[in-house]
Amino acid sequence: MAEIGIRVNANDKIAMGHLMRCMSIAQQLAKAGHTVHVILSEPYAEQLVLQNGFACTCLSRVYEQREMEIQELTGLVRQKGISCLLVDAYDLSFGYMQALKQICKTVYLDDLKHFEYPADLLIHYTCDAASVMDEIQRDLSKKYLLGMRYAPLREEFSVAGICIRERAEQVLITTGGTDAYDMTVGILKEISGRLRSKKHAVSGKFCHNQTVLQEMAAADNSIQVYHDIPDICQVMMTCDLAVSAGGGTLAELCACGVPTICFAVADNQLPGIRMYADAGIMVYAGDVRHNREGVIQSVVENIELLAGDYGKRKDMGRKARQFVDGKGASRIAQEITKLLAN
Repeated sequence: MAEIGIRVNANDKIAMGHLMRCMSIAQQLAKAGHTVHVILSEPYAEQLVLQNGFACTCLSRVYEQREMEIQELTGLVRQKGISCLLVDAYDLSFGYMQALKQICKTVYLDDLKHFEYPADLLIHYTCDAASVMDEIQRDLSKKYLLGMRYAPLREEFSVAGICIRERAEQVLITTGGTDAYDMTVGILKEISGRLRSKKHAVSGKFCHNQTVLQEMAAADNSIQVYHDIPDICQVMMTCDLAVSAGGGTLAELCACGVPTICFAVADNQLPGIRMYADAGIMVYAGDVRHNREGVIQSVVENIELLAGDYGKRKDMGRKARQFVDGKGASRIAQEITKLLAN
């Protein structure tokens, strides 16, 4: 089997989403017999990679210096005998991908519809194939993996699925790896006196509100706080309703069938959020960057509405499970294996 590299970053600015979805693909590649080597700019998440059983190299660059790393990265690819490199990043250029494609097979995990970028495989899962065929222009030099069939989730999400209860007794609040807009605290303050349900508040690795959340939990036994937990699937499976920032967590909630109220904190989240909302899978509460207080109020109002509407929650959960089956990482690993066989 092959040596496969994954070029990805995680830090307190871009959080953990890119790395976590790459870890799910890495696990499936390892299961298929490949050796995986993760390449980071900075050591923020090095221990997480090592704990997952993968080799890791940190380049001598900060993550914004993408174009300056080409020589070092291509040298590492040659040194490690990497035959295929998966790249997951926004801040790169056509030329960056072209340089990599000249020395190994390349896979690009795309969120911004950079369909023209040189790659042997291009993955874009927050869209359906029919909606982007004109943009793709049928470039026969690469294969496209499009749609939620390729949403890369950890293996536990491929067998998950909650039973929708008549009463929403457990509510999950998860607001991303950094929670830069302090949404968890804002939502809990508004909802604590209005909702008797248990509130499960998940804060990410780079969240800086942990002390405040622990104080709130100490004062209110209906609040339970988790920080940087390795298995969020188990928490999701206990919940009847969720509030989440956009990003990869939404696909995980779909796989679990948890009715969800979502909000945006970045431009790249908007296409996926619109897709979920248009399909009737989730309720969109708005963009925090433009009106934080208004989004918090919308979240709280929708929690109250959905908590009392069993039929609506059941319909949302059913649609979500049909939309995401949790097997995307396995499908991607299979396609990379096929690529290497050619």
